[in-house]
Amino acid sequence: MTMAISGFRIFRSSNWPVREKKDARLFFALWPDSGLRARLHAAAGSIALNDAARRVPGANLHLTLHFIGNVYFDEMACLRERARDVEAASFEFAIDQQGFFSRPRVAWLGCSRLPRALGELHRQLGARLQSCGYRPETRPYHPHVTVARKSGPIDTDIAFTPLRWPVHGFALIEVQPVENGVQYRVVESYPLR
Repeated sequence: MTMAISGFRIFRSSNWPVREKKDARLFFALWPDSGLRARLHAAAGSIALNDAARRVPGANLHLTLHFIGNVYFDEMACLRERARDVEAASFEFAIDQQGFFSRPRVAWLGCSRLPRALGELHRQLGARLQSCGYRPETRPYHPHVTVARKSGPIDTDIAFTPLRWPVHGFALIEVQPVENGVQYRVVESYPLR
């Protein structure tokens, strides 16, 4: 199929989805303070990776609660309002293992078991966001900090000192493209009680 728009011809196959340009690409996350970020970065740096792997810059390390994707500004306003309705208590958990997801080819740091309070925060936030049209993933939540992309399998038997992560809030993050990748910008932070 060929379409003409302002003198340009766009060739489109009916098999290719049309990706609509929206205003922002977003996700909700636990955003570490500078001290924890440095410790996460150090732990990530101790993981032996293959040559093709790309380490995640220290400034981008986080633990995703819900990936939203591309949205319009009015959708972002709804997400921000619903996130303010979350009523969860502060908690602490440990990052105590490293692993590898073969499908997206990422190396990660995570927790050996889902802390109850983190699972509740994830569940409650997802439930609130549904009124904005967001549909949470149906697969089990596996909290982790992605430390490398395009990775091959890693040695998961290497022990490291568990990292304590005190959680006093979460954040809405915007993905911004930069020359050699992306950077993340905190749009809004949401304190826990």
